[in-house]
Amino acid sequence: MRFLAKREVEITDEDIFISKVAIQKHFGISSYLVGQLIAQGTLSEPTLLATKVTGWPLSEVKQINFPCTA
Repeated sequence: MRFLAKREVEITDEDIFISKVAIQKHFGISSYLVGQLIAQGTLSEPTLLATKVTGWPLSEVKQINFPCTA
């Protein structure tokens, strides 16, 4: 995410991040399986988004091939 002074930033200028909890709910997977995706290299190491909240760029999340159960 970028913060630029004296410039209006459009949403297309920012990376969209998806939290770990949102990924778990969307795909119906456990925290352990998210850890396995990191170990396999499907997801990179998580980025700290806020206190106790981690996430990944939307482009990485789109590469996950689990069927959605939500």
